[in-house]
Amino acid sequence: MYRVTRFALFGVLAMGLLPAAESADPSRGREPTIPLLGVEDAWRALPPVESGSGQPLPSWARALAGPLPRTTAALLRLDFVHRTRNPIDPKLRAQMRWVAAHANGCDYSEAYALADARRAGLDDSTIDALQKADHARLSEAEKAALEFARKMTVESSNVTDAEFARLVGHYGEDKVVAMVLLMAYSNFQDRLLACLGSPLEPDGPLPPLDVAFAPSATQSHMLSFPKSRTALGKPTGKELIADEPEWAAVGYDALQEKLERQRGRTTRVRVPSWEEVVRSLPKDFTPSKNPVRIVWTLVCLGHQPELASAWETLMRTAGAESRGKLDRVLSQGLFWVVTKTIDCPYCMGHCEMNWEVAGLTKPEIAERSKALASDDWSAFPPEEQRVFAFARKLTRSPASVTHEDVEAIQRDFGVDRAVNVLVYASRCNYMVRVSNGFQLSLERDNVFLDYYSEAPTQPKPAPAASGR
Repeated sequence: MYRVTRFALFGVLAMGLLPAAESADPSRGREPTIPLLGVEDAWRALPPVESGSGQPLPSWARALAGPLPRTTAALLRLDFVHRTRNPIDPKLRAQMRWVAAHANGCDYSEAYALADARRAGLDDSTIDALQKADHARLSEAEKAALEFARKMTVESSNVTDAEFARLVGHYGEDKVVAMVLLMAYSNFQDRLLACLGSPLEPDGPLPPLDVAFAPSATQSHMLSFPKSRTALGKPTGKELIADEPEWAAVGYDALQEKLERQRGRTTRVRVPSWEEVVRSLPKDFTPSKNPVRIVWTLVCLGHQPELASAWETLMRTAGAESRGKLDRVLSQGLFWVVTKTIDCPYCMGHCEMNWEVAGLTKPEIAERSKALASDDWSAFPPEEQRVFAFARKLTRSPASVTHEDVEAIQRDFGVDRAVNVLVYASRCNYMVRVSNGFQLSLERDNVFLDYYSEAPTQPKPAPAASGR
């Protein structure tokens, strides 16, 4: 799925020695890291379906259907919404998706983006120019969109206010919000594909899968989480991860200064009110009863309710399905590592807030943050040291993730818990792209305390598995 010799292959394509077709994709026949169910078995594992059952399933869905059937249902919906309902022009949308996939070194997503481009009517000469990075025939608006896609993928924290404002000038706020969400989804999906080792299907790339699951398939309401006073060990100086001077060069104090500057930022788009958000939500999405004050949520749901509610449903469903398998303190540690790797102060501030929700005191949060910011992780258990290093690698370069990396996570956590870890670490790369894209103003108080206060402490019983 991820190419080892991608630059050599790209050079061959650029010279016109191979057709720019999905059949040239080297990810066909790749051995997945997570075993795939047969299509019929995968449908049987998935939650009840109201319409659309029995269609060919993408390989990533066949990998996840067994351990995470409800999350898979939410993911299939999210993928369908982005490929068919995202308001960006379909031709431009497919080109932006290809740019992100190419920057991430993801052959699978490149093939899907090209298939969607052809389905939208993009001709071969335009596709050839895209693959050669020849933008001479594009308008200034299209050039800006493709450069935004590249930059949001490889250096999202360096998108400037001026670049963002020019994009808004071309497309308007709502469509640029859709662009940010598309890039967030792209970078999440490419990393999940890397973790799963997803091969391109023999009959793929597949068209968007239009399937309606029963309402009980996904999580409709928020869940609270049990308190967890996970104590941090004492550093021994004998860590398992090689020191990285560049990592330790930006320490805890410097990071806290970044958080304070983020509190003073002005969000790049208008922040809708909660009342406005509620009025625009899809009928099948259950909003919070308490007014939400999270800037991230207000911007996404307010400007793009259908795209954002599909993501929120995925987060709620994955949170419910991973309950008891992914410790809240550990998961926020993974998120914290991703935020530092990609330079996202807004999400780092949210990690601190969510650690407090999980039961840690402010001194304990500071202690944990200082340890993670340093080049000595010996205070953490061996498996946590390794998974933090994995999250850092996945964030920096998904194409560098190997079968051995994933197998190591499986040895440390067991296959079932490992799948939850892989999905979560990939999800974090969605969150940071949104925050960096909009340069959201970090809230000064803990906006998650009331966000989770109304949520029931126990999830609704999972529906019986019956994909037929």
